Formats: sequence, structure tokens, C-alpha cells
Amino acid sequence: MTLAIAHRGDPIQFRENTLPALRAGAAAGADMIEIDLKLTADGHVVLLHDDTLDRFWGLNRPVTEVTLAELAALGDGRDRRIPTLMEVLAEFSRPTAPPLMLDVTAVDAALAADDLVAEHDMLGRVLYSGSVEALRAIRGRRPRAQLALSWDQQGFPPPEVWQALRPRYYNSYWPLLTRELVAEVHRHGYAVSAWTVNDLSEMARLIGMGVDAIITDQPAELAKLVGNQPQFSR
Repeated sequence: MTLAIAHRGDPIQFRENTLPALRAGAAAGADMIEIDLKLTADGHVVLLHDDTLDRFWGLNRPVTEVTLAELAALGDGRDRRIPTLMEVLAEFSRPTAPPLMLDVTAVDAALAADDLVAEHDMLGRVLYSGSVEALRAIRGRRPRAQLALSWDQQGFPPPEVWQALRPRYYNSYWPLLTRELVAEVHRHGYAVSAWTVNDLSEMARLIGMGVDAIITDQPAELAKLVGNQPQFSR
């Protein structure tokens, strides 16, 4: 069974990493919702992929130099805005909500996110992905944390990285995957996830290769392909 992971929610219907996008990904039948996390200047964990706020929010400043109050002035003040991780954890803590894949690229953001996850009793319902440095920090704190080792280069990560992180998933840029590589990863006891796959025929090909999870901007299409039923939105 291949898991359908909604990349930043449903970024086709809604602005990525916003509450409407996450809800739409869940309603489409995704098994997991992937979100990107950054830390504001005053230490709040928020949902944002880029280092700056320019692409979607019209502010050419790094998020690390902006306070949460300044972020609140962007968007429409309701759902079309940058949410905090605390808001998302509160909403997705209900038993019927899909688990979360938290993508963290900086150590300070990773540890701050992990603090919130623990506070919301969500340690068993998150999967961390991101930079090797951020994942090392999580592993050092949480020996039983679920990690996805993201990799976008030819060949395997060094043995030391595998040993230090002990990931659940080998999270590969999808064009690098072959049937032989998937089999080799499985042989070593790891699952395989692929990012970011939006073409239906490529989804089907990867499922046929035995890939365990696919991250996509098209969660409804992938959910149908793997046989998931759409869910009622909240």
C-alpha cells in the first residue's frame, strides 16, 4: 500500500501551507500532510517554505527577521495567511485527522517545532524530513522519532548518515528512483518515499516499483489512484 502525502496541503486549489490548503489535502483523502516550517524573529514556528516572504506574501524580507505580529499583517487576516505550527497541531490533533510530515531545514526551527509537538502530545503522529543537520538534532533528542532522510543526489547517502539518523524513509527526488534502487533500500530495512510527483502516469509507475509513499501537489488524484476515499472537511 502506497501512502498519499499532500505536499503543502493542496497547493493547486489554495495557497500552499495555509489552513485551507491543509484542510483540502485532508479532505481529498491524503494519508499524511506535508508542511514546511520556519522560525520567526521572535521564536514562533510558522508554515513557510521559502526563506523570504516575497513569492507569496509580497514582502522581500527573510522570515527570520520578521515577528509574528508583522506576519499577521500579511494575507487577509483570516485563513489566507501564514499559520503557526501551534494552530495546525491543535487542528490536526483530532483522531480522524491525518498525521503530519514536518519539513525542517534549520536546527533551531526543528527543535522549536519538536517542543510544540511534544506539548500537543503528537510525537507519535509526526514524521520529520529536511536537512541532515536538522534531523540530527531531532534524533539526538528523540531516539524514537520517525525521520525521512531526504536525498536529491545520485547514489546513497554516506553510511555514517544512515547510522546517525536511523530513518524510517529514504525520501528521494523521484527521477532518481529505479526499481533496483527501491529494492536495495527495502533490503536494508527502510521504506521509500518520492517527491514531488504530479504526473499520474509517473505516480502509477512508482507505485508499481514498490515505492511506499508519494508526495504530490495533486493529493486528490493520488488518493484515487491508491484507493483512498475522500473525507469530509471539518
